[in-house]
Amino acid sequence: MKHKVKPNQQERGIILIALIITIIVLVILAAVTIKAVYESNIVGYAINGATNYAEESKRENEILDQTASILESAIAKYDDEDKGIDFGNLTDEEKKALIGKCVDYTPVSGTFSDHVGEIYSGSDNNSEMSTDTSLKWRILFIEDNKLTLISDNVTTDQVMCLRGANGYNNGVLLLNNACKAMYSNSSLGATARSIKIEDLEEVSSFDKTSYSRRGEYNYGEEYSVSNTYYPAIFADEKTGKVDGKYGTKYGQSEQTEYITTGSLHATTLAGIQNEYTYNTQGYLDPIYLDVFGYKAGTTTEVDDCWIFASRCVDLSYGKVASFMFFIGENDEVLLHEAYYSTDDEDPPSYELRPVVEIDLSKVNIGETGTGAADNAYSIVAK
Repeated sequence: MKHKVKPNQQERGIILIALIITIIVLVILAAVTIKAVYESNIVGYAINGATNYAEESKRENEILDQTASILESAIAKYDDEDKGIDFGNLTDEEKKALIGKCVDYTPVSGTFSDHVGEIYSGSDNNSEMSTDTSLKWRILFIEDNKLTLISDNVTTDQVMCLRGANGYNNGVLLLNNACKAMYSNSSLGATARSIKIEDLEEVSSFDKTSYSRRGEYNYGEEYSVSNTYYPAIFADEKTGKVDGKYGTKYGQSEQTEYITTGSLHATTLAGIQNEYTYNTQGYLDPIYLDVFGYKAGTTTEVDDCWIFASRCVDLSYGKVASFMFFIGENDEVLLHEAYYSTDDEDPPSYELRPVVEIDLSKVNIGETGTGAADNAYSIVAK
């Protein structure tokens, strides 16, 4: 059996010295290599390269962002040009130039029958109404976020009779609800209402506070009547007094709910009082005379008469109060009685004149068309 021979002490010393020399050589080679790498600046180049790459990437991203911004701006400009009229940036002169221009608006067809029967309208002469599709539409008012259109004519065969105390009580709401039901279009952000006296006053230069009737009754002046029957809503009107107290709920063109109370009688000594109103449309710019359908300075009937969704009270025939509605006729505004403080009735019966208020954030107007009667501005949902 053979045995391994262990190296002696001298051999172990030689091996250790060789190992040490090998390690020293490796260390020297490593040092030389590191020095060569350092002197050649490879690491620096690598660091600089990484830094430069990051900076170049940043610059490229900035250029891409700038290019995208320019493209978006160009696209937005193109879109704005393609979206028709920018009503929010019009000057006053530009707005005025658009008044009376035609818009190709189409309401969603509907019907209305709340006025049928005496419970609200006071008359059993009314019948159900449906949308008059023959109406054309013209620009009446321009605001930044809302465009108001008016029908070019009164409704055809759409007559509403408002009789007595109930007719006076509910006329404003009936007229507004009728127009809303037949001439709105929710997909176009369009809600219809009846024309009201404030629409005319907004564009009139007439100072109604200077109005006087035969020098006897001045606008805004309080007067009392000896006959004290009155429609129930009168007690809530801000310009009327019952037993010495003004109403606080409604202006002349406001109403939020139907009333079935009919007429009441003031039994105390204070009776009923009212501020005197007026019966003229004042002085309109010719463009508005045209839009509303008046022909200034003549008695020629341009259109049929229409009824305003606005109440008023007049002093007629001595000490009789007339509870009335404004009526558009020829080139002036008249008053027509529905009820007298003597508890008598009189039925005003006229066509409707719808007005449409459009939310401009929901539509584009004027992508096509010139606004002429035979080439109306288009209206499309956004």
